[in-house]
Amino acid sequence: MQKLLDETEKKAYVFLKKFGFEEAKITPIVEKGKQNLETTLKDLEHLLSSEATYSDTKVDDVLHALKGLLGQMGNHKRSEEIEALRNHLERQKLVAWLEHA
Repeated sequence: MQKLLDETEKKAYVFLKKFGFEEAKITPIVEKGKQNLETTLKDLEHLLSSEATYSDTKVDDVLHALKGLLGQMGNHKRSEEIEALRNHLERQKLVAWLEHA
């Protein structure tokens, strides 16, 4: 999970700079985005932690939010991965993706 956070943070700085944001405004935006991303990843981790907490609907909602955050932070490759995962919700595939993220 830390790998994904670090990767997305780096991409966000480049993405926002290309998008026209001033350097001084980028850092707070990236920090807030990283916090939101971490919270969303923890929510996903909790939902996937056991059969009892797993729900296709809830997982899809979290994946939708995650896809949006990644896209807004410039990590389009990972955002596309999330979209592919959403199309075929399988708990074990999601767990494997999260473990390698």
